[in-house]
Amino acid sequence: MTTRTAPPLARLLTPLALLALLTLAGCGLAQPYPAINTFDLEPQTLPPPPFTQVRPKVILVNQLGSAAAYETRKLIYKTKGGRLMEDFYNELVAPPGRLLADSLAAWLDRVCPDAQVVRARGLKGADYVLEGYLAELLGDFSQNPPVARITVVITLNDIRRGQVQIVLARTYQAQAQLSPGLDRPAPELIQALTEAWGQIRLSVSQDLNDYFRATQKKNAKTS
Repeated sequence: MTTRTAPPLARLLTPLALLALLTLAGCGLAQPYPAINTFDLEPQTLPPPPFTQVRPKVILVNQLGSAAAYETRKLIYKTKGGRLMEDFYNELVAPPGRLLADSLAAWLDRVCPDAQVVRARGLKGADYVLEGYLAELLGDFSQNPPVARITVVITLNDIRRGQVQIVLARTYQAQAQLSPGLDRPAPELIQALTEAWGQIRLSVSQDLNDYFRATQKKNAKTS
């Protein structure tokens, strides 16, 4: 007695049916692309400006310049070897130079009683121009414990006399500690960067208000 072995399935299928079967199998094995998460750095929701009086001066806030590593929207990590690495799946909602300038202008317009603060490009009639440079915005895992750190240089330029005069220049740095050994550091890093940015915004507004108060006292003495 002889037994006949059934032919392989592939021999029973037409080429077109076989192709369709392989396509369906491939679709089942395919993996979706990971989602990209976006984050803001706004420390808090700001109420409308509380000032009812006309503020005599206008400050134009320009977009902050950035070091080359921070022109990207991607979150940046500094590794133990000192190398800067991008996080391809977590990024800011806008380039950091623009994001921080918008945030700073909105904050200053609500806490500076002596000047209206705007972001309008090409604005004519401004008395001062506030400019800045973003030197660092990263999670530093090269140290233990790791930290989130932001470093910016801010200058206030008086342009009322038709020429630029730097009247205030400061370097601001703030950092917040991160938990060691984070598996997914992005959410905690954003929270820490937001905290650091809030500290810097507060320091900038205090320095601007101190400058305008000192200028008013000086003008009162000479008048």
